[in-house]
Amino acid sequence: MFGASVARSRAFARRLLPALVALLATAACQVRTAVTVDVDDDGSGTVEVAAGLDAEALAQLPDLDDDGDADADDLAALVRTHDLEQAGWTVSEPEAHDDLTWVRITKPFGTPEEADAVLAELTGPDGALLDLHVTRRDPFGRTQFGFVGTADLSGGLEAFGDQGLAAALDGEPLGEDAAAIEARTGQPLADTFTFAVTAELPGTRHTWSPKLGDPSLAMEADGTVYHWPAVALALLAAACVIGLVALVVWRSARAVAGRGRV
Repeated sequence: MFGASVARSRAFARRLLPALVALLATAACQVRTAVTVDVDDDGSGTVEVAAGLDAEALAQLPDLDDDGDADADDLAALVRTHDLEQAGWTVSEPEAHDDLTWVRITKPFGTPEEADAVLAELTGPDGALLDLHVTRRDPFGRTQFGFVGTADLSGGLEAFGDQGLAAALDGEPLGEDAAAIEARTGQPLADTFTFAVTAELPGTRHTWSPKLGDPSLAMEADGTVYHWPAVALALLAAACVIGLVALVVWRSARAVAGRGRV
């Protein structure tokens, strides 16, 4: 089942998400995958890919540390690769939450442009996540952030495969035919695999949860940071100008009235 795990791990250097899905897909049972783009007020932030497995799926992982059990340590070892770390990703220690064991893989970015480069590492140009971008605009008194992209799971779980990964896995996008996985587990993959994309922008948070086989889903979210000191100064300046104009008008009116009395 996991004979191609080394090839899958090496594929991390090319595309993170297809490799992660390929590593975990054959476990089936209950697997959740989540991508979170977290943008701070200054435009920096992190991209996180998290995978959660239930106890049954965890038990089907290879016993990489030869301790007699497939457990969270084996999950961490399976995804913690030299190539992944060389590419700037950090793998957290597995943690239990909501009856699942989660492993989280994160990479920071300093600007929206850097965020785009990190997001491009998730899937290939024909993968499940397309045209992911973080944007920033700075009109007066505020900074506007945006997130756009497309999630296309219409091809089922194999939408997460890519050519490089398939070449490493003898032509199979995920290392095993999706129908074979369903036949072995007795469950449709759409019932065992869930996927979510979350954009956490300043002032807003939005999550999309496309399902395997669904039509492509356009994702778009906007958030705004207001720079209140600049706004307050602008309002004060405007009030001063209005007050000055009013004073000039009032004095002019008094002068005209005084000449009228003479």
